[in-house]
Amino acid sequence: MTTVDRRAPTFVAVLLIGLGLIFLITNLLGIDFGRVWPLIFFVIGAGFYLPVGLLPQARAGLAALFVPGTVLHGLGLIFLYNTLTDDWNSWAYIWTLIPGFVGVGLMLAGWIGRWEGGTIRAGLWLALGSVAAFSLFASLFGGRVIGSLGPILLIALGGLLLLRSVRPSRA
Repeated sequence: MTTVDRRAPTFVAVLLIGLGLIFLITNLLGIDFGRVWPLIFFVIGAGFYLPVGLLPQARAGLAALFVPGTVLHGLGLIFLYNTLTDDWNSWAYIWTLIPGFVGVGLMLAGWIGRWEGGTIRAGLWLALGSVAAFSLFASLFGGRVIGSLGPILLIALGGLLLLRSVRPSRA
């Protein structure tokens, strides 16, 4: 039996334990599951990260699992925001963050997997473009809090690009 064959049940076991803990805690504490159901996305997302830790010798090949894991964590954050604030109208523009989660996943995969090439840079640009699109739409369509966050993010992104453009180039 290979290492992967022996660790696969461990992966599934940890995933089931995580889900079971969420359900147990919500039932014992009387927490309204309708408010915390997005936590399932965090457990499943962590399940994508787990093989990278369980199989360090295969880290370079498994690092790609950071992309779907990060997307699931991002969706968990979005859904948690939606359920806690009841601001489901934000989906008109908040979906623009999903490509950014892919970008963050690519950056993690490139860094953890020690991938050659421009994976980290491509992930960074994808994440920045996603945040810029979100900021623009949030500025136009967001409520008081997110509508204020949008312009702040646009200013920050513009400032970063300005600093990058005036910085002396590396020779």
